[in-house]
Amino acid sequence: MLPAARDAIAAVDADPRAATKLLVTGGIGTGKSTVLTAVRTALRSAGRQVLARPGATGGDAAVVVDDADLLDAASLGRLTELVADPAATVVVATQPLAHHLPLRTLMTELEREHPPVTLGPLPPNDVAEAAAARLGGPPGSDLTRLLVAATGGLPFLLTAALDAVDGGAPAVRQAAAVKLAERLARLDDGLLDTLLVVSLGTGLGPDDVAAALRLAPDAALATVDRARACALVDPVHPPVFLRSVHDGIAQIVGAARHHDIEVALLGSQLELGTLTADLALRIAEHGLRDDRLAAALTELAARSHDRPAHAARLYRAAAGAGATASNAGLADALALTGDCATAGRVADELLTSPEPAERAAAVRIAASIAAHDGATAQGADLFRWLGPTSDATVSAAASIVALGVGDAAALRAAADAESAGPPTSAARSARSIAEGLVMTLADPYHAAVARLGQAISVDTGQRGVLPDTPAALVTLAALHGGDPVRARSVIGRAVHADARPDRADAIFVTHRHRLLQGWAHLQDGQLAAAATAVPADGYSALHRRDALWAAALHTGIARRNGDSGAMQKHWHAAMDVLAESSAEVFAVLPLGELWIAAARMRQVDQVRHAVDEVFGLLATLGDPLLWSLPLHWAGVHAGILANAPDAVAPHGQALTSAAAHSPFAKALATAGRTWLRVLAGQVDAAEVAVAARGLAGFGHTWDATRLAGQAALQTSQPRVSQAMLQLARDLKQATAPADVPAGPEPAPPTAAARGPVPRQASAQLSDREREVAELLLQGMPYREIGAALFISAKTVEHHVARIRRRLGAESRSEMLSMLRAAMDSPDSTATR
Repeated sequence: MLPAARDAIAAVDADPRAATKLLVTGGIGTGKSTVLTAVRTALRSAGRQVLARPGATGGDAAVVVDDADLLDAASLGRLTELVADPAATVVVATQPLAHHLPLRTLMTELEREHPPVTLGPLPPNDVAEAAAARLGGPPGSDLTRLLVAATGGLPFLLTAALDAVDGGAPAVRQAAAVKLAERLARLDDGLLDTLLVVSLGTGLGPDDVAAALRLAPDAALATVDRARACALVDPVHPPVFLRSVHDGIAQIVGAARHHDIEVALLGSQLELGTLTADLALRIAEHGLRDDRLAAALTELAARSHDRPAHAARLYRAAAGAGATASNAGLADALALTGDCATAGRVADELLTSPEPAERAAAVRIAASIAAHDGATAQGADLFRWLGPTSDATVSAAASIVALGVGDAAALRAAADAESAGPPTSAARSARSIAEGLVMTLADPYHAAVARLGQAISVDTGQRGVLPDTPAALVTLAALHGGDPVRARSVIGRAVHADARPDRADAIFVTHRHRLLQGWAHLQDGQLAAAATAVPADGYSALHRRDALWAAALHTGIARRNGDSGAMQKHWHAAMDVLAESSAEVFAVLPLGELWIAAARMRQVDQVRHAVDEVFGLLATLGDPLLWSLPLHWAGVHAGILANAPDAVAPHGQALTSAAAHSPFAKALATAGRTWLRVLAGQVDAAEVAVAARGLAGFGHTWDATRLAGQAALQTSQPRVSQAMLQLARDLKQATAPADVPAGPEPAPPTAAARGPVPRQASAQLSDREREVAELLLQGMPYREIGAALFISAKTVEHHVARIRRRLGAESRSEMLSMLRAAMDSPDSTATR
């Protein structure tokens, strides 16, 4: 019972002989009769006579009337007159009819005397309270949600449902459904028909009911008023309960009547032009097969391109309603929501369509799915089979695939194709993609990326799948071209847009964008932010292309963290995906990271074939600087790690040759030469500073700090070492903090990398001492700890000595034991 009802009963019970005016309103089963029973009991306990209808009251008799909405106008008029008597006690319960004038007059008079008691569905907290009273203890959240969904919070259904709790969820639903059916069976046919209509959508009103049931406007207004007053179709109810109400009414009126009413409603809504997607879906889901419904659903789906999951549901409903033709829109919607298997089957059916536009759309969708699944070469075969096309979007998709497989001729042909359609914003965006990709082969970086960027200069929405998005292509170009500011800006906006509610189901692109953002963080040395780019459930939820990037990303994080165990684990996972994928130019960055990790693990032979394949693709494109520089830089690193000068030479020469045409290539070539000299013990502070700052300026901040740290380790001059460590700190601090998505961070990529020493267990340590302690527990020697923190080994030794004194440890082993105990404490787990 709601608090207002308890207060009203308490007021009557406190002074039952006082003149009381009280109005209780509510729908079916909301507890009106329960309140009136309590009022009658209180009045009779005080010795007062209680009458059920107005009449000769006599003495101090009280009038307590239930279901006043069923009274005639004369009886309601007498009640209204009685309310005007200051000495009379009148308590009335009724459904809140808004268009019954005599009843409305009575309600108004009672409301003037006392605030009304308005009853309705119980909120979840009150449902939980009622369940606790019945069960003898608080119910779980799952049970509370079940009770709310099955009963809508209506007390008369809640009582029946609680009696069936011991039988489990099916018994609860069954008990509530049976009780609801019993109550619905007592309603008249006109009200049942109206409830059947309005339960399909709370937005349906008297005009809709009048058109569907062929009622006069006044009659429709009155019956809709009754339907709404009964509280069974209140918009506050959960959708599952509203469906239960509809199903219960349908069982009572029968299948034939149900069918006739829905057909009539469909016809009237189509005639009025007011058919909504939700109403069409509800009717279709009831099994109605009608060509008009199928056509309407197909049209509504085509207009829902910005909500792919909703569009896919509409297309499926259209098929259930009688639509027989496969639809490119359905395949697009399915692909955007990540159901690539079903989308691929639909697209395959459309490949044999007699309509050229449908065939072209099918090729675009199938090729996009193939690229998403790491089979870009298959997409290229599809476009070769299709031949020239006048659709700008299809040409853009063809250009993406052509560049991916290294087919320069096909790329230029796609960009040169004439579009037959009007120059819409979507067509201009597609044209920018094709022309921008061609420009990446030979034009200066800034010109090419500016043309590509025009593809995302307007928000055209994701109308259909492409092998890659404009935002991803611009980000890839920026990452390859050493333009970290543009890369972070473009992909940051894309990730932000993906988080909008209307884009939440477009997972075909969201993982791609998050991983590219993670890669930008990786190059910048922001490893914690990079780790959040991989879904918490790992690679299993990802398609092959995204899985490759995710595994390579984790490999890069582990390598930079010095965690060889995690690096091997993720490298092997990435190699499994790589073995199942076709070579493509757009995979240069993850392939380069896997190549470097392979060199560190002395397993370069396992990745050599894939590297040679991609170099072959780049050669067929004319070795464009934009796409080839990162792979040559990875080759320099791999050769250094493998201690193979002969392997470094060709990549160093390629970077040096490109230096005259690209500032980025010049920075990489300078850094490569400087790195080799540093490893040979030839540390020139000025040269290292120029090289490191050059790398950082092009987004390779982690490489820059690593170069400075290596220089500090290799020099024998303390002053130079300190200068190099300070340089590394400056470069690291200059990195802009990353925007880490809200929510719990995913599990660390390795079990070997331990979390931070908890402050609760080491409050007496400074921040720097805590950092040293964390690395010390990983077994790192002083020199490596110093390199990681950009301090000297001697300084690390001083920090360790202070840690030991602060903890009160008698020996080094005792100090490590105390730190490990702190790491394994419950508090530390929470901190991590």
